Amino acid sequence: MSALWNEIVRLVAEHPVAQGLGLIALVVTCLSYQARTTRGIALRQAVGSFFWTTHLLLLGAWTGGLLNLLGLARGSVYSQRGERAWASRPFWPWLFGALCVAAAVWSGVAQGEGPRLLLSTAAQCIGCYALWTAHVRFARFLLAIASLLWLAYDVLSGSIPGTACEVFSQISIYIAIARDFRRSAA
Repeated sequence: MSALWNEIVRLVAEHPVAQGLGLIALVVTCLSYQARTTRGIALRQAVGSFFWTTHLLLLGAWTGGLLNLLGLARGSVYSQRGERAWASRPFWPWLFGALCVAAAVWSGVAQGEGPRLLLSTAAQCIGCYALWTAHVRFARFLLAIASLLWLAYDVLSGSIPGTACEVFSQISIYIAIARDFRRSAA
């Protein structure tokens, strides 16, 4: 246990600003899963993505940073779905998925991030569909999978808030899923 604590202290001491911005992102993201609509989840996730982008780029986790920047754009578009005709076009999940893959390829080649980029890329591609679907229960199921992939990425990237966020996100998602099932059983 002391080895884990020593590692946490080391990571905070080396990157205090990055870890602090990650803490803000953690709070926003965990609260996003309690939204009652996929539009609400997408909007809150867009705000969290801004902080995750900065956090991960400061840690040198380029793929995660770029993918969260795309998540900010995606959330901004998805939150307008149903309100604006341009944001309701069905090509958006495909476009953002393709952009995620392109960002990962660039990051893998230009930044040499290595195999961990597959974790964040898969997570973000799953999120592109999860936040597009109108089926909130299915969206939460997909987001649970994406969260597990981000958890592994965050551990490998040295992101303390990211790791904590994915643990909290898992709990929050499962609470929301249980709440949905309880409502449908009543």
